[in-house]
Amino acid sequence: MRAAAILLLGLFLPAVPSTPAPAVEVPPVSPAELGAHIRFLADDLLEGRAPGTRGDRLTQAYIEAAFRVSGLQPAFGALYRQDVPIRLVTPDPKTSLAFAGAAASAPAGRFGDDFVIAFPKPEAGGNVDAEVVFGGFGIEAKEWGWDDFKGADVKGKILLLLSGEPGGDDPAVFAGRVLTHHGRWRTKLEVAARRGAAGVLFVHTREGAGYGWEVVRNGWTRPVAFDPGNPGLLSLEGWLTEPSAAGAVRSAGVTLGELRAAANRREFRPQPLALRVQASSLPKYETIVSGNVAGIVRGSGSASSAPVVVVSAHHDHLGIGTTENGDSIYNGAMDNGSALAVLLALARRIGARAGELPVDVLFLAPAAEEAGLLGSERFVAQPPVPLARMAACLNLEMSAVWGPARDVVAIGASESALSSVVESVARREGLVVAPEPAPEQGFFYRSDQFSFARAGVPGIWIDLGDDLVGTPAGTGLAHREEYRTKRYHRPKDEFDPAWELTGTAQLARLVELAIEEIGARGGKVPWKAGSPYRR
Repeated sequence: MRAAAILLLGLFLPAVPSTPAPAVEVPPVSPAELGAHIRFLADDLLEGRAPGTRGDRLTQAYIEAAFRVSGLQPAFGALYRQDVPIRLVTPDPKTSLAFAGAAASAPAGRFGDDFVIAFPKPEAGGNVDAEVVFGGFGIEAKEWGWDDFKGADVKGKILLLLSGEPGGDDPAVFAGRVLTHHGRWRTKLEVAARRGAAGVLFVHTREGAGYGWEVVRNGWTRPVAFDPGNPGLLSLEGWLTEPSAAGAVRSAGVTLGELRAAANRREFRPQPLALRVQASSLPKYETIVSGNVAGIVRGSGSASSAPVVVVSAHHDHLGIGTTENGDSIYNGAMDNGSALAVLLALARRIGARAGELPVDVLFLAPAAEEAGLLGSERFVAQPPVPLARMAACLNLEMSAVWGPARDVVAIGASESALSSVVESVARREGLVVAPEPAPEQGFFYRSDQFSFARAGVPGIWIDLGDDLVGTPAGTGLAHREEYRTKRYHRPKDEFDPAWELTGTAQLARLVELAIEEIGARGGKVPWKAGSPYRR
C-alpha cells in the first residue's frame, strides 16, 4: 500500500530534487497542486478516512510518501509515524434510553433521532441505571467566580447538563458572547469525571453546541472513538435533543425552562431530580491503532536546540455513516482535505529550503481529531522534540476554497504574540486581520492547536477571512454558512471542481511568511500576560 501511495504521488507532484541547488527557483504552491491532493484525499477510494480503516492506512501512507518526496526527515527517530491507540465503540442501533420517575417512565425517544449515547468503558457492559442530578452547565471556573457544584456529592450519578455557558451575551458573566474553554463539552466531561459522576447527558441546542443536531447524530451513530488510556472515562456519555430532555424532566415535575433559569444564577446548586436513567445497549468494543504522521525540515541552527515551528492539519474524517441521498461516504474534502493539501504543498516548499531558515519546521498530520483531538494529545504527551523547543503551532483546519481574500483570520492569536506575527504578515501582503468569526462557537477549542495550547505551546488556527476579492460583500460568509449548514460532517463534503483554489494557495503563502516571521524573532512568541495557557 505504501508503494502504491508513492506511485500515486508521482502522477501529480512536481519533481523536486532531494538537495535542490540554490539557484533553482522553488515552484510556488499552485491551485493545481492543491486540487490534486484534495481530489485524492476526498476520493471514495479512501472511504472517508475514519481511524483504523483501510482509508486511514492509505491516507497515512500517502502523507508519508509526500514527506519523503519533499525531503523531510522522519520526526519520530527513524519513523514518520507515531501510534495512536483508540478504543472504538460501535453503537447498537437498538440502544434504548428511558427516564424512570416515581410515577411513570418516559422514553427518551429513538436513538439517533432524539438521543445519542455511548458507553466508553467496557466494564459498564452497555447497561446503566443511575440517579439523575441536574448540574446546570457543569462548570467550575474560579477565575470567573462560578462553581456549579459547590461541593455537592455527585458520585455515581448521571449529570444532566446544559450545553454552552451561562449569561448569554452578558459580558459580566464569563466573556459574554465569546465562549471560554469552560463551555467546551469535553471540558465538562473532565470536570464530571473528577467529581466521580457515572455519566453525563447534554441538552443540545444549536446555540449552546455551536452546530445542529445532525452533526451530533452523524458523529454518535457511527463508531465513537475514545482514548483507552484515559483514566477519566465515564460509564455513559451522550446528548439529548431539547424536546427529549424537556419530556424527561417533566416526569420529575419540573420544566426545562425552570432548570435553565436556575442554572443561569451564580447561586445555583446541583438539583437532584426524581428520575433514574435506564440505558441499555449491546455496543461492540474494539481497540485499533491509527497514527500521527510527521516529518521535519532542519533549519540553520543546532538540531538539538533550534526553535521548532509546528505546522499541523489533521488527516482523519468520519468514514462511512448514515446514508443521505444515496451517499454514505463522508469524504471530508474541506474537512480536512483542503487543509491537509496546504500542509503537503508547504512541506514541498519548505523541504526545498532545508538549512536556510533559523527554525526547524515540523509538519504534523494528527490522527483522530474528529474523535476529540486524540492524535494531537498523544503528540504533545509523547513529543519527538521537547515542548520547550516548540515556538508555536500553526494549525490548518477546513482551509478556505472560495478564492483570494483581503483578510486573514487567526483564531486564538489574542492569547500570544502570534497576534503580532499575523499582523506583520498581513501588512506585508496588504491584508487586514479580521476578528475571530463566531466566537460563541469556540473554534479555538475544537481543533488541534488547542492540544498544543494546553501543553504550553502557543497555537492558532489560521485561515483566510470572508472578504473575498472580486465578489459582492457577504459572498464569503454565505459560502461558509452554506458549508456549515449543508456540508459540514455530511456526505456532501466532496471535492467541487468549481472551487477557486487561488485563495487556498494564498493561505499557503501566508503560513510560509508566518514561519519566516517567527524565525526572524528567534522563535520567541510568548504567551500574553493573563493567558490561562502561559507557561
